[in-house]
Amino acid sequence: MRRRGVERSLEIQLGRLGGIDVRPTRLFLWGGEERKGRERIVSLGTPPRSLLIPRREREVQAGAVQVRSLGNPLMTIALAGVHVARKLARERSEVSESGSADPGSERSLRPPD
Repeated sequence: MRRRGVERSLEIQLGRLGGIDVRPTRLFLWGGEERKGRERIVSLGTPPRSLLIPRREREVQAGAVQVRSLGNPLMTIALAGVHVARKLARERSEVSESGSADPGSERSLRPPD
């Protein structure tokens, strides 16, 4: 079945441990079997676009591991990687512009001596 108006995603549920839902612009993490209301959201970039393209839904189960995807899972991971790289580059440039080379700076990653 193909779905339109929904962002591509790759969801992996590891039985009772929890799961992760990777999307190009955000990540959802949760612990336990139930996702609803227990998830943490990590923003990776701007809101999703291209929601008019119909995406194919797939589901595979191997033991306690359940994998669902909407769209091509490799493309989903690649797009999320691009957003992560952009976010890291943006944060790195913000740190260098603020002059945080000083170990005593609040934004420094190194502990003060």
